[in-house]
Amino acid sequence: MRKRIAFFLILTAGCFFLLTAQTTQKTVSFKRLQEFLPKIDLSGFNRLKSGGETSSAMGMSTSEAHVTYEKGSGDNSITIEVKINDMAGIPFAQMGASMMGMTEFENETENGYEKSVKVQGFPGTEKVDNSEDNKSMEIMLFVGNRFQVELQGRGTSDAALLHKLLDDMKLADLSKLTQ
Repeated sequence: MRKRIAFFLILTAGCFFLLTAQTTQKTVSFKRLQEFLPKIDLSGFNRLKSGGETSSAMGMSTSEAHVTYEKGSGDNSITIEVKINDMAGIPFAQMGASMMGMTEFENETENGYEKSVKVQGFPGTEKVDNSEDNKSMEIMLFVGNRFQVELQGRGTSDAALLHKLLDDMKLADLSKLTQ
């Protein structure tokens, strides 16, 4: 019984320490994060103006920068959205996201696949859906123990497009960014 109480107290103290440490970090402004979005032009795509927001509530803060690429219209349209989120101001979000780097997997079905990946040395996941009525793709990375980089494509399952955008992003420089 004493061991359980001691374990519970240690666990509670550790969680409190993590909560305090994470909320003391200030998130990076979305305007600074926009500097790390891809700048290249994809053939046939229109790159829309980047946007973002930084907000805080109840002692937690978040920041997101994003840009969208579009091609075509109607049923033949393709949209790719790139987002960078700073999760430093959200307690325990970093712990959950860091789990991505600790697991390796690969699943495949007749309609697509999902697997763990490393891009520029950073862990993440890649998903592709090849089904006729729902072609889509997604790459999500965890960068520098605080940033989530997410690329989502709709209307195509060509993951090479996402990798081309990632190749233009300076993720190592992003990982060193603080405030």
